[in-house]
Amino acid sequence: MKTKTLAKFVSVLLFLGSSFYLKSSIAAEFCSDAYYIDVTLVNGARWDMCWEQRNREGIVLHKVHYTPKAGQRRLILSSASLAQIHVPYDDNGARYHDISDYGLGGNYMVDLRQTDCPSGKLLKQGERPVLCEQVSASEHGFRYQNEQVKTEALSIFSVSRVGAYHYIPLWRFYEDGAIEPAVGATGALQRFNDASAEEQGWLITPNKVGLGHVHNFFWKLDFDLAGTSRDDVIEELNLQEQGDRSVLKKTRFNTEIGRSVSPATARRWLIRDAEQTNSEGQSLAYEIRLPQSEQQDIGPDSEAFTHKDIYFTTFQECELYASHNPSLEGCADSLRDFVSDESLLGADLVVWPSTTFYHMPRAEDAPFMDAHWSYISLTPRDWHARNPLSTSADTSGTQLNNPEPPVTPPINPPVTPPVLNPPSQQPNGGTGSLDYCLLLLLVLVSWRASRQAIHSIDE
Repeated sequence: MKTKTLAKFVSVLLFLGSSFYLKSSIAAEFCSDAYYIDVTLVNGARWDMCWEQRNREGIVLHKVHYTPKAGQRRLILSSASLAQIHVPYDDNGARYHDISDYGLGGNYMVDLRQTDCPSGKLLKQGERPVLCEQVSASEHGFRYQNEQVKTEALSIFSVSRVGAYHYIPLWRFYEDGAIEPAVGATGALQRFNDASAEEQGWLITPNKVGLGHVHNFFWKLDFDLAGTSRDDVIEELNLQEQGDRSVLKKTRFNTEIGRSVSPATARRWLIRDAEQTNSEGQSLAYEIRLPQSEQQDIGPDSEAFTHKDIYFTTFQECELYASHNPSLEGCADSLRDFVSDESLLGADLVVWPSTTFYHMPRAEDAPFMDAHWSYISLTPRDWHARNPLSTSADTSGTQLNNPEPPVTPPINPPVTPPVLNPPSQQPNGGTGSLDYCLLLLLVLVSWRASRQAIHSIDE
């Protein structure tokens, strides 16, 4: 009996040891434990990745894996980072390239306090707490009749001070596999002029104009869907009108290219794995959307990288930033020149999406401005065979035929008596008015009083 008990005890120890080893080995595979993030959310979905801090890009994420609840762990991004914050001013007095010319890391990175990361975990670069890891409640995952799911998201952010601005690069990772890269901009206004420059900004105090400017945010996303780097393909999706219908058109890009948003055709892009599929045989994919497309900054020819909203290129070691790239070993200066008609077939695909925020200063921006956010959207498409947030039976197909409109009895128009005199001809204080009733009551009271007086005289 003691032998069996000892054997069971040893087995438990071996199991726990192997579990710890396997979990640790995932971190050790790509980075040390100090730079490894591994979080399981409330519905059982898991995100794990490595991170590092660089002097220019700030925080760079590596080997970003997603595991659905009771699903397979798969790689999504080999690396992900901000690749430029380009800030041209309306008076053309400054055209900053904040990441390449200054940087988000090193001395520009702000040490975080625990109050900056409530209910979260501070991650350190050496002795400096530079990254906040939080799990926060999200909005409704979905709602259908009595079934409702609220979700969680893993949030990772840092803070960098460049000039008077504080930038907050933020990454949100959702339970369903969606990723939302964002940047918050706050701090203080950077540049001013007197009232003579009001056409280049906004008069925020007498004779003080806050100069208008643009924030062009560019990201660098190295997709390696399902762990392979050379079988991802890119497709552009557009809706086109044909008669009274909308038709989805798919265009596959086989060479490097730059493209722009098109609200009229609901344009978005699909990064699709050419080999891996879900259980229904559909290709695993991620959809890229640039929803903040109300303004585009088309700069001069010297800033031709601003002429497109998203670029698709092959991976090159020296192509680090969207602009002011170091010209090492003949590497091009900016995204415009990264596109050189190289084939994307069988190549490691890199996506450079961007979004633009035009900042028109206002009086409320002084002394410090509120954080304004810019973001892009990465959404799994056919990564799952069904919504991973729901355990209910599928309600698609015949159960959801278009319902017949509800049958309601017709509403009879109300019967109104004929109007003898139009309202415009009705005298004020007419027979239906309160004034008439008071007058009639006064006459009756006066008549009764006079009758009583006459009766008293007669007596």
